[in-house]
Amino acid sequence: MESEQKRVNVLLVEDDPGDQKLIKAAIPCESCEISLSIVSSGEAALNYLAKTSEQPEQFRRPNLILLDLNMPGIGGKEFLRRVKADEDFDAIPVVVVTTSDSEADIQECYGLHAAGYIQKSAMPDEFSQVLQKLTRYWFSVSAMVQN
Repeated sequence: MESEQKRVNVLLVEDDPGDQKLIKAAIPCESCEISLSIVSSGEAALNYLAKTSEQPEQFRRPNLILLDLNMPGIGGKEFLRRVKADEDFDAIPVVVVTTSDSEADIQECYGLHAAGYIQKSAMPDEFSQVLQKLTRYWFSVSAMVQN
């Protein structure tokens, strides 16, 4: 008997079109169906989350958020702070995907309850491999809150 594929909704919060494209290409999953929504700012991500409550048929609540730290306007840390303070969204795992290797950034993000912290590699192939490992972990190994 064939098992039904797990459906996973991912929200990518990333302002760089090149990184958006790279991440989109690297996260396909054999054991699940991924629906990827991409927004370019913290403000747009907060608006998207609000719409998941207002219009759930059109805006699917994410099972996982991939978050860039360095964005104009509401940056990644402020977005993380707001999401984790909101009881409607605080259980959604947020994995920070950033160029920063600052120990202070890493500590602050985990202090804000990030589920993971991944540094973007300057080498696209290496970055792609890291994202594929992330995909295998979150979508195949880890239990996720179902929406």
